[in-house]
Amino acid sequence: MKLNIASLAGLLVVGVAAGSASAPAHGAEAAASAEKLTYSKERADCESGKTSQDRATCLKEAGAAQQERKRNTLDNNGSMRQNAIERCNTVAPKDKAECLARIEGPSQTNQSTKTSGSVAGGGVIRESTTTTTGAPVVIVPATPAASAPR
Repeated sequence: MKLNIASLAGLLVVGVAAGSASAPAHGAEAAASAEKLTYSKERADCESGKTSQDRATCLKEAGAAQQERKRNTLDNNGSMRQNAIERCNTVAPKDKAECLARIEGPSQTNQSTKTSGSVAGGGVIRESTTTTTGAPVVIVPATPAASAPR
């Protein structure tokens, strides 16, 4: 049997087209499977107590995250630094430099930042200190009031 090159090329094109047409379906199935797997792992972590939340809150958060994943609105890829800077933009202008120093570290030689605590322990506490010097103030002790004669 003789194969016609044009027929063989036509079959190859049809095969590639059929394969690529089914790729999105497989991709969607894979994404749904990954979502279910992520949700199952989050639930298992809640049930086993591997999170810092109580069981009810953990399950509620896992369910909310699953709903956002289904809507394709769950965003965990944001910049933590940018988020912190945006939070500092909401404080009073006079306090913004100290807020940024707590997040990014000291930006001036007269600033220092101390960090303590942990997320698992309930939160990270950052304390920023800015040392400033001013004009010296001289305090003159008051003269004692004359005591009344006896």
